[in-house]
Amino acid sequence: MAVGYVRLPELSRKWGRDRFLNMVEKLLIAVLLALPISVTMSEEIQLQFDWAFVKSAPDGSVRAVDFSGKAAISPGDLFKISVRPVKNAFIYLFLHDAEGNLKLLFPDRLSDFDSSTYLNTQTFIPAGENWFTLDSVSGTERFYLLASSKRLSRMESLILAYQKAAQGKGSDGGALQAVLDEISRLRTAHSQLTTAAEKPVTIAGAMRGGNGAVAMRGTRIEASDFYIRTFRLQH
Repeated sequence: MAVGYVRLPELSRKWGRDRFLNMVEKLLIAVLLALPISVTMSEEIQLQFDWAFVKSAPDGSVRAVDFSGKAAISPGDLFKISVRPVKNAFIYLFLHDAEGNLKLLFPDRLSDFDSSTYLNTQTFIPAGENWFTLDSVSGTERFYLLASSKRLSRMESLILAYQKAAQGKGSDGGALQAVLDEISRLRTAHSQLTTAAEKPVTIAGAMRGGNGAVAMRGTRIEASDFYIRTFRLQH
């Protein structure tokens, strides 16, 4: 009867190879476990919208306001905002003015979210040929721009409570501060999200400057499921 056998040098080489492969396998598992599992998910685009913040120059030309530094707007300047939801974008735009008042600029009514024409409808704020202008009260105008792939039910409840309180006289009972606190909470809760992609787009519509109808440069925002940014105008 033939008996199989392995010579000692071959046995030594086989044992060393098996140990090496086992070490490599363990190393690969450790590396895979260390990788963030949200890499692919964070890159998935869930919401898209276009927006623009422009001002009208004395010669009637319209140009985008640069917020990369201190925005160059002076008392008497005219400016306008454009918003267009493109995909899964519930947009909330607030103005917190230098006198401490808070106003929801977009949507005009929260019920607009339920409209079949909400998506891909361009809205100019203020509407028509009206423009915002800074008054002589010095201070900082803050615009809070929020967008979510889902409606912010808690925020909407606080907005309605504030709007109701603002109609009365005297103190609002902390309703305004509650909205501002919710904005701050949402910013903190989503602080770990991947930075949204911002792409230039051309926005044309029923807006008129001193030289007639104009087309302006806007920005296409693409994000995972939430976006928030604050724009400040100091005067």
